[in-house]
Amino acid sequence: MKKTVAASILIFAACLQPAAAESCEEKFARLEIDGNGEGTPVRITITQEGPDGKVTKNYHYSDANGDGMSEMIDPADMPWSLFIGNDMYMSNDKGKSWSHMNSWDKEKSNADRKAAMHQDMAAATEITCGTEALDGAEYDTVEGSYKSSMLQGGKIWSKFWVSQDDGMIVRKDAISYSAGGEYKSSQIIEPWSDFVLPTP
Repeated sequence: MKKTVAASILIFAACLQPAAAESCEEKFARLEIDGNGEGTPVRITITQEGPDGKVTKNYHYSDANGDGMSEMIDPADMPWSLFIGNDMYMSNDKGKSWSHMNSWDKEKSNADRKAAMHQDMAAATEITCGTEALDGAEYDTVEGSYKSSMLQGGKIWSKFWVSQDDGMIVRKDAISYSAGGEYKSSQIIEPWSDFVLPTP
């Protein structure tokens, strides 16, 4: 009886032990592969700069299920894109009408992307974690570099600003280095609960 009670106490105590803390390397891999995940609609303000110095800006709206829409801001005359299920649509009149452009297996595509990125993350380098002020608030930061199999071995550096309250990524900066030159991007991410996907 005493042995049974002792064993029960040990099991209960083990259940109370906190899970192992996520390492900086594990956190970088999770953020790079999964981002904010699904479940919360967001609007992402994306600014990109190519090797020629030209800058583009767009909004990308993502619903809670992995579907989304990209709205061009600058240049304003570029087409918008809509992603629903396995289909991609394009609009040349700022979302008033949509034309079907392409279909693919989104589930398989996502699985292949994640598998490739897991391999890339295993060899990631220069990974650091810290804290940093952004717009008057304190955020956790995670940054690192890796060779991307999706860029034929081109190098990518990424940095994340993560809310200390709920773990949400609020900003991501990245620079990719490949044979085509250097590409920079910045993403400002905010909850966007009012977003409703248009019907093509």
